[in-house]
Amino acid sequence: MEIGLYMNTHGFNTRDGKEAVLRSIPAQEMQPVKVAQLAEGLGYHSLWFPDHVTIPLTTISDHPANVSGRRAYEPRHTMLDCAVTMGMVASHTQRVKLGSSVLIAPYRHPLSDARQFATIDVASNGRLLFGVGAGWQKEEYEALGISIEERGAMTEECIEIYKRAWEDDAVSYDGQHYNFANLSMDPKPIQRPRPPIYYGGVSKAGARRAARHCDGFYPILVEQHEDPHRLAPLQDEIRREAEQAGKDLSQFAMLVAVTALPTDADDEPARMKPRANCAGTAEQILEDLQGYAAAGYSLVVFLMHVRSGTLSEYLELVERVGREVIPAAKRIEPQGEWQRLA
Repeated sequence: MEIGLYMNTHGFNTRDGKEAVLRSIPAQEMQPVKVAQLAEGLGYHSLWFPDHVTIPLTTISDHPANVSGRRAYEPRHTMLDCAVTMGMVASHTQRVKLGSSVLIAPYRHPLSDARQFATIDVASNGRLLFGVGAGWQKEEYEALGISIEERGAMTEECIEIYKRAWEDDAVSYDGQHYNFANLSMDPKPIQRPRPPIYYGGVSKAGARRAARHCDGFYPILVEQHEDPHRLAPLQDEIRREAEQAGKDLSQFAMLVAVTALPTDADDEPARMKPRANCAGTAEQILEDLQGYAAAGYSLVVFLMHVRSGTLSEYLELVERVGREVIPAAKRIEPQGEWQRLA
């Protein structure tokens, strides 16, 4: 099993009771290059960068991170741009892979995104992991002048356009939402035939879309007492869809993002009963990771639970996972027919 790091470019993950909350921090305190270089040196598989264009001051949209639908973002939330930051980090690292977590496909024209992320793959010498999704926030769609009701169909067309832009010499598309013909899109990404595309979602529609159009499924499971097998019904949806399409699931990966809080044995998170997911000592976290491996996940992305909301604690947690968890996690063998990421 591999461990990835959810970057702090949208602030620090913490909890208010059982619910996930993102604490906004000043952009100058994020220091993504410093974080990335530390994580790379500690053996993290990949770094994952969240995406939004804007955040409304108030919203009635349900946030998928919490079962209650409570929004995790603050009203005025500091956010660094996903693609720009990934490009910056690419130029200051050599090995660690770079993932979008996840790019909300309909927000921007797919040719523009194809250009930006091909550039990231070239700049990183083939380290892009392209996470995409359809989004959830109605007010953000409205601000961008896009119908949220059309987001599923638009996302599917975007994914097809990314593929063509990265693989075809002459790029054309004739769809319901996008139409163009005989375009150049060069340079192509370093990875051949293209970078992998992972679909971020937690719905049946998302699981089916992942099976039809993508190379893997990437949900975010941040409940305090999360069951690693909670999305087993969605994995069954993927199996059924893949069978109908004649798709080989040994080339389809299962990724997941979860909260994590490494602590000493005498710290409260290690002593709580029931204990929060991936919280506690390295041994306790590894026990939880065994559950994710049994559920088929070969890459677990950690959203660090930063109780103090400080960069120093975040860096300490990143280092602790790198030294105490990652070496042993690499020996955990994921189960199921899914592709093993390495």
